[in-house]
Amino acid sequence: MSSDQRHDERYLARGVSASKAEVHAAIARQDPGLFPGAFCKVVEDALTGQADHCLIIHADGAGTKSSLAYLAWMEGLGDQVWSGIAQDSLAMNLDDCACVGALGPYLVSNTIGRNAKRIPGKVIAGIVDGYQRMCDLLSDHGIDCRMTGGETADVGDLVRTVIVDSTVTTRLRRADVIDAGRMAPGDVIVGFSSTGQASWEDRPNSGIGSNGLTGARHELLGAGYRTRYPESYAPEVDPALVYCGALSLHDPLPGDVVSVGAALLSPTRTYLPLVKRLLAEVPRADLHGLIHCSGGGQSKIVKFGAHGRPHGNRYVKDALFPVPPLFQAIKDASRQEWAGMYGVYNMGHRLEAIVPGDRAQACIAVASACRIEARVVGRVEDRGAPGNEVVVRTAHGEFRYS
Repeated sequence: MSSDQRHDERYLARGVSASKAEVHAAIARQDPGLFPGAFCKVVEDALTGQADHCLIIHADGAGTKSSLAYLAWMEGLGDQVWSGIAQDSLAMNLDDCACVGALGPYLVSNTIGRNAKRIPGKVIAGIVDGYQRMCDLLSDHGIDCRMTGGETADVGDLVRTVIVDSTVTTRLRRADVIDAGRMAPGDVIVGFSSTGQASWEDRPNSGIGSNGLTGARHELLGAGYRTRYPESYAPEVDPALVYCGALSLHDPLPGDVVSVGAALLSPTRTYLPLVKRLLAEVPRADLHGLIHCSGGGQSKIVKFGAHGRPHGNRYVKDALFPVPPLFQAIKDASRQEWAGMYGVYNMGHRLEAIVPGDRAQACIAVASACRIEARVVGRVEDRGAPGNEVVVRTAHGEFRYS
């Protein structure tokens, strides 16, 4: 049995999936768009009819991180947690769009579904303000991002606390699309750290992003939260899997100087300023792929590359970053296997550039200028058989995902 077939039983038991197999099966018959191998679906520019341009319309959100924010807010961590949730929602969209080479202008519509009995108007105001702060930050870095409105729905029969989603629309020239289907044997994989403090961030980042938070909060946090805040989790889940850790939000994170709550709620880093510099330094023809290691963690790349070729790619990752403190704490607190950790969480880098070897140093230099650590974490090989495969080699073992 391969690592990806057994890695997330505990994760699945909580009603979430890193692989989203059912979702991919549901959309399998849809038109794949103009660039079937691209990281995001790219469609013709039906708004202007210009044949040399294309559109990306992308939807994503903060996921269950908003439930964690609710927990923190109720525990007195302050209204600012909601601004971070808006950044999570927006970064998860923008960075996906950036992976196909789109740098804006971005038009953003936000969707907030709340239980109005629990989520007052000041929370909504904090979320909306967070969206605008993120847009203003990007504008300071020459990236045009505009709020166009949105919808706040009072859906207490459906939502136990609050969910924060966004839809982003952008446009670019077809000739500028980065098509990850071109990733091929001989390329190297440059990873960009998800931790540290980028030049545009006001505090160090734990690296968590917005993936795997269902598992992270339940593995780390103690049963007191289960009793005090039953609205913060699904009642259908086995109670043995709900807040089964030993820590509180206020406890120091093992191996770090921040609290558990601050680490878990660390806003999702946007790599857009880095990607903007990267596209100025590395020819798009040599950027064979940009991969946002979101859902699926270090196995995410398996869905891309070798498009139209009889043999798949083998992505060998054998020089990954050291495991950051938050991910180590999640592993120590849980019965999750290492294969599951690497298949759910980014484990230290959340963006990858797949380039010819002679372009790797340019990528690393751009990252350094942004105060982000980068390194060659692996390479692309010919698998010698149909279908792609990821091989993660670490001190904890070797794990395969296909």
